[in-house]
Amino acid sequence: MTRRIAVIGTSNIGALKYASPAIAMAHPELAVTFWGLPGGKFAECAVNEAGIFQPSQGDDDLCKLARRINGAEGIDLSTFDATLVIADTMGLPSVLFVAGNYDVVDWPIRRDKPLLSLPGFRAAMEEAIALRADDLARQFRGVTPLFLARAPYPTTVVTRRGPLRLEPFASVANHPEAARIEALYNQALEQALAARGMTYVPQPQDTIAAPFLTRPEFGAGAMDFRAAGRVLDDHRHMNAAFGASLFRAFALALGPDMTGAAPIPQIKE
Repeated sequence: MTRRIAVIGTSNIGALKYASPAIAMAHPELAVTFWGLPGGKFAECAVNEAGIFQPSQGDDDLCKLARRINGAEGIDLSTFDATLVIADTMGLPSVLFVAGNYDVVDWPIRRDKPLLSLPGFRAAMEEAIALRADDLARQFRGVTPLFLARAPYPTTVVTRRGPLRLEPFASVANHPEAARIEALYNQALEQALAARGMTYVPQPQDTIAAPFLTRPEFGAGAMDFRAAGRVLDDHRHMNAAFGASLFRAFALALGPDMTGAAPIPQIKE
């Protein structure tokens, strides 16, 4: 039986949209529909009482933009078997800013930064995540099952000096505790989403070069989802190869009963 899947979100849906042929070939049992808006505009949309995700009906310009990009002003999520939301960075820049400017006193490696306790670091991380998770819960109230993927890490290119350099990702590229911080962040994000009825789909390991950084080949030739044929190559938006990998991770998370993946094990400190 064919199951209907909605993939909606920010400009990061472009990676999956351009991977549509590969997705259709690999997952013939899933019929995928895409709907998206640029990040700030996407955050202004929400599900109405009828289950339709759309801009505020008082914003004519945003409604017009939605129709131009998607061919439809909104998308009726009540008609789909599952919804994958590709959202923003989910508080990650704030987490990395704290990680880059403080040393966690409970960890063995120090960099002569001001000290912060592990409970304090966790609290800052959880607050940054909760702010966006609450927004998503409001935007998608009543939609189930709901899966969420964070915006992809930028590629390793952004750690170099020059116009593409991107903070705070560049500043933590060589952080001695980067792997530990990444594991803590993923666990906190998964738990925050689960508490709000959402299943987290982490970025696939095959796309990751190092904690918080994507392999550069997944950023090369990335296309703009707003206009066919426009190449971005900004090393923040990913290409069709990335999109196919992320959709594969989502399909695995779906499972045969559409309920989502099991929680990851608790991290021991």
